[in-house]
Amino acid sequence: MIRDFITSAIFTLAAVLATTLVVAAQRPTVADLDALRTELRPLLDAIRQVESNNNDDATGDDGNAIGAYQIWRSYWQDATDWCTTLEGDYESVRVRVYAERIVVAYWHRYARQAIRDGDYETLARIHNGGPRGAKKQATVGYWKRVEEALRAD
Repeated sequence: MIRDFITSAIFTLAAVLATTLVVAAQRPTVADLDALRTELRPLLDAIRQVESNNNDDATGDDGNAIGAYQIWRSYWQDATDWCTTLEGDYESVRVRVYAERIVVAYWHRYARQAIRDGDYETLARIHNGGPRGAKKQATVGYWKRVEEALRAD
């Protein structure tokens, strides 16, 4: 039992250290984004549920938002400008792995401290409201829906 606890503690410490190193890096690689996708899986799943009911082919906001994460072209452009190793065009956000890399790259650009802190509320509100979304009253209701989806899992 103690051996299992120590093994678990070491694994957790290694994961936290790896995440800290990735977040501290200036511009993430695709491998870095994939590590963060794993770390942030519960939040990504909850956002996908709230945004599109898990529909990778969803289109919303009068055709401006596409994919399961309802990504706007400007959001995609911002993320790919930041993380130049991301290949693909805007329509590629209909592919779940690519879309998640875009979301995480966006967060990496605007909310590294929130990633480090595991601050799901800030990350969700930025996804919904842009770089300053966590400060906008308009994103509070969105966070409540994401929080509810997190509890449902």
